[in-house]
Amino acid sequence: MRSYIERAQDFVKQIFPYLMEANFQRWATQRVVREFNYIYHRKVLFRSGIARFALITSDYVVKYTYDPEEASEVGGGEEEIALYEQAEKDGFAYLFAKVTRFVYNDHVFYIMPRIYGISEGNGYAEYRMTREERAWCDSHNLSDLHCNNYGFRNGHICIVDYACTLEEYDSYESESFITSEEEVSEG
Repeated sequence: MRSYIERAQDFVKQIFPYLMEANFQRWATQRVVREFNYIYHRKVLFRSGIARFALITSDYVVKYTYDPEEASEVGGGEEEIALYEQAEKDGFAYLFAKVTRFVYNDHVFYIMPRIYGISEGNGYAEYRMTREERAWCDSHNLSDLHCNNYGFRNGHICIVDYACTLEEYDSYESESFITSEEEVSEG
């Protein structure tokens, strides 16, 4: 069986002409994703934040930075890659959805496994972590752990948006990759 990463790469290649048509702009991309869904009988969900959008489907998520200037302020895929690598070294990778960089036609995409249980009712992730987990996140200035930035994997929290590592940042309005209510069951 092919991995979610391989299937996500094929998906990027398939949807790429639509993203080009939208010039990778947030609202135009939302429109072309609806068109893609109609033509290919897919159920790709579009979610966006202040710098990136996410295409959620099957068992993977593809993120793309549509506003590099904003991402330079609040973080993006490269920050997630660096933090994940550090978490692996320190034994905390289980807290995060692994991120994989994929370059296609000179555009950088970030692939993650799909995590379920992302919900407005989750509260802040810090309240679901052990003291050691909170200390590790604090030591890396992981500062945007609201309810829409984590879900659940194997009964434990799994953070899906960990780009923001600013000391004085906490925004409920940051990237919100929440899925619909019928999809928020713990998975």
